[in-house]
Amino acid sequence: MSSRPNAASQPRSRDYAAQARTYDYTRGASPTVVRALAKHLGPAEGRLLLDVGGGTGNYAQVFQARGFRVLVVDPEFEMIVHAARKVGPGRSAVADARSLPLPDASVDRAILVNVLHVIEDRPAAARELRRVLRGGPVVIADPTSDNAPLFVHEYFGVAPPGNPRLSSDDIERILRDAGFRRVVHEPFVYTDGVDGSLPALHTDRFHLAGSAYLRNTSFWHHLDEETRRKGLEALAHDLRSGALERRVRENFELAVERGHGTVFAAWP
Repeated sequence: MSSRPNAASQPRSRDYAAQARTYDYTRGASPTVVRALAKHLGPAEGRLLLDVGGGTGNYAQVFQARGFRVLVVDPEFEMIVHAARKVGPGRSAVADARSLPLPDASVDRAILVNVLHVIEDRPAAARELRRVLRGGPVVIADPTSDNAPLFVHEYFGVAPPGNPRLSSDDIERILRDAGFRRVVHEPFVYTDGVDGSLPALHTDRFHLAGSAYLRNTSFWHHLDEETRRKGLEALAHDLRSGALERRVRENFELAVERGHGTVFAAWP
């Protein structure tokens, strides 16, 4: 399980390996998201928790400290190198969400944090989750089209990259079609920016305007250097004028109504 997967096995940003080197400078386990996940995961009691697309293992490390046995899987080898240092040997593997190297009904719980939207074949990933889960739930935190829209893309003159956001109903339908009988979901609002995800950055004008934070998002790695330069100049201009502070405040007010993201819990 330590070999690199076929590069075509799951679409990823072309610079995820490079991103792994700086990822933990700005991206950690958000207390906001930890609370949202823990609400549905229940007591640890030594249960096995699978973190799919777990990157450098930030969330797995938190839930390991809470008493779960953890397994982190991610298709990027360099991410898993960092995760292994945090959660210990034998607790991480390079793996595709659509083809998990696990037996049927072998894990108790699973989480996906800010990863569902970068998986191209979401139905296949949902079927794999259903296959490996024993009792569940799988708990997913991800932005949806129901949540407050992001505006940072406008500064770079581009449309939001990658796969389009699905609605909460779309995601629930995918989970039910995969065999999950019970699905619940609710929006959440970031009260911190610890995980450094693009929605979380929209809570802090200084983080949003800085390349140190943006470079650790998949959005940034889809931009060429000239587009990055012009976008950062536009953000800096609005930071100085106060316009960015106003936009962040207005976006947060909208997020209070619609959420920055949505947490889903699904049981077989």
